[in-house]
Amino acid sequence: MIAAHEAVVADRFDALCPRFKCALAPDDARLRAIVETLSPLSGRCVLDLGCGKGRFARSLAERGADVVGLDFSSGMLAEATGISRVRATARRLPFGRASFDGAIAVEVFEHFAPESIDDVCAEVLRVLKPGGSFLIVDKNAYSFDARRPWLPSVAVKWIDERRGLWMYSHRDSVRERWFRPWRLKRQLKRWFPEVLVGHLLSRGEEGRFPFNWVPAARLLTLWSAKAPGVPL
Repeated sequence: MIAAHEAVVADRFDALCPRFKCALAPDDARLRAIVETLSPLSGRCVLDLGCGKGRFARSLAERGADVVGLDFSSGMLAEATGISRVRATARRLPFGRASFDGAIAVEVFEHFAPESIDDVCAEVLRVLKPGGSFLIVDKNAYSFDARRPWLPSVAVKWIDERRGLWMYSHRDSVRERWFRPWRLKRQLKRWFPEVLVGHLLSRGEEGRFPFNWVPAARLLTLWSAKAPGVPL
């Protein structure tokens, strides 16, 4: 069942590949948070899970990191030029134990089958060095929509799925899942002794109520998990 789920997701990314951007804005809130959390980056080995077209991986490489991008979509991976890349599933990482100083997953967990998350965490923990960092950026199920702040974001998603404007149809067996920040933190704590949660202020939310004043209303959440042990 999990393998079938992964195949559907890969097929959708292959089909919709032209929709996805190849570059990041310099002020991207996700990139800024990752760089601040993982710094210093120079000489560090970082795994980008679900790297897509490699835009985060390239941005980290430009800052001195040695980055490997991993994705299960051959269409997306074909455009991830300029970085080391490998096609594989996050449940079966083709790397040895303690290979990476850090790992990132930017808006990737939302595409995983719920029952696969523990497998992914176990694999990431295996390939991280002692004290290594695992950063997850994904959607907050409690957020409000920046264009219509009186509406919960999940309500806009629900409407758009039925209008055919979302990546997956409401009729699909695979759906994009958003997270209750505390619940995903609790699941990550099964594997990582230290997990912090932060809410990222994106460009569309800046200066607007309630986002500047109520962090929990923001769409993007950062979960920062630490592998046990002292960094090498």
